[in-house]
Amino acid sequence: MMESTTLCIHEYLSTYTRRCIDRVILLFSLNNQLDVVINGKHESVGSNLIVINHSDLYQITNAEQLVELIIPVQQFAEIDQSFFHCYYNFKLINSSEYIKYLTLTMIEQLSRLNDTKSSNIIEIITILNKEAKIKQDFIYVPSIQSESNLLNKITVFIKAHVTQPIFSKDISNSFYISAPYISILFKKYLGISFKHYIASLKIAASLAELVHSKETIHAISENMGFNHYPNYTHQFKNHLNMTPNEYRKKFMVLQRIPVKLINEDVSNYIPYFESISVEKPLPSNQVNIELDQLTYKDIAKTPTLFIHIDDLMDIVQSTLNTNLNFADLSESYLMINNVSKLALEKLNFTGLIDFIDSLFSNNVGIAIRVKSSHQFKFIQDIILQYLKYKNEHHYQQSNSNFIMLFDAEHLSLKEINRLYIKVKNLNIRIKLAITVEGVIKQTHSLKRAFDILHRFNFDFYFIDIEQKEVQSLLNKKSNMFNHSMSYFDYYNQLIDASQIHTSKFVYTKLTKKCFKLYKENTPLETADLMCHILIMLNRGSGVGYELMSKDNMDIALMNRHGICEPLIYLYQIVKPFIGKPLSIHENYIVFKDFQYIHILLFNSLKHRFSPQEVHKFVLRPHALPTKAMLFIQTLNREHGFIDYALPPLLNETYIERTLLRHIEQANTPKAEIKQFIRTANPLEFELHYDELKYIRISPF
Repeated sequence: MMESTTLCIHEYLSTYTRRCIDRVILLFSLNNQLDVVINGKHESVGSNLIVINHSDLYQITNAEQLVELIIPVQQFAEIDQSFFHCYYNFKLINSSEYIKYLTLTMIEQLSRLNDTKSSNIIEIITILNKEAKIKQDFIYVPSIQSESNLLNKITVFIKAHVTQPIFSKDISNSFYISAPYISILFKKYLGISFKHYIASLKIAASLAELVHSKETIHAISENMGFNHYPNYTHQFKNHLNMTPNEYRKKFMVLQRIPVKLINEDVSNYIPYFESISVEKPLPSNQVNIELDQLTYKDIAKTPTLFIHIDDLMDIVQSTLNTNLNFADLSESYLMINNVSKLALEKLNFTGLIDFIDSLFSNNVGIAIRVKSSHQFKFIQDIILQYLKYKNEHHYQQSNSNFIMLFDAEHLSLKEINRLYIKVKNLNIRIKLAITVEGVIKQTHSLKRAFDILHRFNFDFYFIDIEQKEVQSLLNKKSNMFNHSMSYFDYYNQLIDASQIHTSKFVYTKLTKKCFKLYKENTPLETADLMCHILIMLNRGSGVGYELMSKDNMDIALMNRHGICEPLIYLYQIVKPFIGKPLSIHENYIVFKDFQYIHILLFNSLKHRFSPQEVHKFVLRPHALPTKAMLFIQTLNREHGFIDYALPPLLNETYIERTLLRHIEQANTPKAEIKQFIRTANPLEFELHYDELKYIRISPF
């Protein structure tokens, strides 16, 4: 068992995969270089503070100037008896800079005085408990989020049977795979053997019963599925360097646990100690919005949305047609990726023309991916016949139109050049786009690819940055890219290097993989969605979503039952802010016009609320109208998050249409109207965890 809390600064560090047992580890990099794998998921952490929980599987793949704080489990359990039934979600930590400050302060004191306040450790634990603790009804066993779906399913099986004997034959029988293949999966995706994974998990899970019960060691070994008591003792000693009985005795002794600094010399890091000056967070969860002191200098740009569908006939021939109302969204296009099926169908051409016209009337355009000259001819004929049946002048004046996306993965640059000229010679308004990754593949250097893209001057440049082969291609073509970068890092670096305006770039298809702090098998939180929306409003670039969710990682406008996802409501809520001068802050946005005050309150990635917190937003009365009507919309798990009302697990289950209608009607943001009469008291709004509020203040 660990005798002390330890602090260390590693100039460089990489480790093999290991199980975190009997400790909680806090990590952060002084120069923002930290890449880790936690429970199978790769994290390019940068400047974030990371928490490795007791029982977590972790590997530090690359780290520079890494600060490591290791706190024994005993210190957590003394403060909170339910420790083993909890874990810390580091993405909820609001006071990360203050924790860094406390940590570096301890290092500085230890290097100078060889002593430090142990109260700093207590304060760090208190902050973690307040801001990041997630309680469970059962002992914490981490969920694995590797790149192998099969391995993830196997670890779910192991998690469900962790207290039982588990052998490779049990996995083989349940998943119809061989024992050698099981070993390959664990080694390839987790970096440890199957046996090590099982044994270390069982030892970690056994600590709770060992310290909180009076069961015999023999009984505990049986409760954790060890067939032989000596095997449990051997594995325990192997992981913790003491027997279970020795561990239990030491854990029961309350003692002051010292803090030790591993480094002998930290003089190289003195500038970091001097530069960090962070005030202690205020105990109040209150934000004051001083309306009369705000400056409105941030302009919200209009993003372009590309809504992916397999082919147009899926919509033309389905009931979804009646639900497709994108009038409240940003500039939108239906993105048809598979035109070959459309070309083979015997179409009701009148119905198709009317459908296209209805889309254009609702300011929704059509983007069609072109993979061959034959497909180009077919699409061109559709457009020309549409113009023949509809007033051409009306089409030229309309706000929505056609986009042809030339897929350079299938079309040669020579073919694209020929088709590009052909479209321009038609002398009708058709926007043109190209897949950037295809151009890069066909050229010997990035510079040559960018020269070609500039010469064409397309309306949009699509890049499918989440495809691993695209990242590998960029890594190969230029040293400005590397595997430790996030998807957005790749995307932003490519835009900067190309010198093409950001509004012309399109992130081909956004998925949950893009979000660094996303936890698998859970809906995206409002903080994640708002972070994405704010990036879109800042850049005004393009992004692709699925129309209907097909995979757990998809970000879609609708679920598989055709019911709206929260993303639609978010775009509807932010619509009043688009194109307007805003005052953007960490947890709120304000826009004022001649009539109304528009306010958006939200969780942000930098300042998330913990599940236990309620934040209060206060508007001083002197800046408000004497009398006003308040229109309030609230988006949260009870109002507008379909995955909580209708879990994705039921996507493949038949549900009666009448029941779905009830769910659909209930799945909207909460709307309410209140009267406000100014008094000496301020106007206050409460915002809970994973919640967003839109307020419109109308004087009367």
